[in-house]
Amino acid sequence: MLKYCLGLDVSSKELYSCLSVIDYLQKVTVKSSSKFLNNANGFDSLVAWLVKHHKQKDVPLVVVMEATGVYYENVALFLHLKGYKVSVVLPNKAKKYLQATGLKSKNDRIDAQGLSRMGAEQSLDVWQPKDEYFYQLRSLTRQQQSLQELKTNINNQLHADEHGMYQNEVVISQLKLLIKTINGQIRDMEAAI
Repeated sequence: MLKYCLGLDVSSKELYSCLSVIDYLQKVTVKSSSKFLNNANGFDSLVAWLVKHHKQKDVPLVVVMEATGVYYENVALFLHLKGYKVSVVLPNKAKKYLQATGLKSKNDRIDAQGLSRMGAEQSLDVWQPKDEYFYQLRSLTRQQQSLQELKTNINNQLHADEHGMYQNEVVISQLKLLIKTINGQIRDMEAAI
């Protein structure tokens, strides 16, 4: 055998896993599949399952998953800190690979199997987590953008209510108060960034 590969299809609540192996004839064989929770207990269960099924310890093992929003980040970091070689691929790259292999139906089990096969057949870049500062900055800038968009929507609503045929002072007052609150939150974000 040349390499083991664990393919993980990650959702907000679950991890669908498929462990495959590729041999010297380039044949990929599925060794085991399972499902785990996408939380700390599930990660521990995943590693215990992986240790049980990674029978030939001298054969390298890689882990492949898609970059699914933020849902993959915790398991990727957990496995990275445990010493596993983790590769994170873009969803469109994984989709094109699955299409090229002829896998037409799409579900979590098939996606995990496809990712496992992809990692077994290819030499993918190893993922490295960025510094915590990057993740904190990402969160702050996303919040600031959301606040700006919310402020624009409320300003538009206020403008319409103030220029409509009939004005409702309660609505106008609440919208002005919301804008004032959002402006304060935007200032807080700017200070934090």
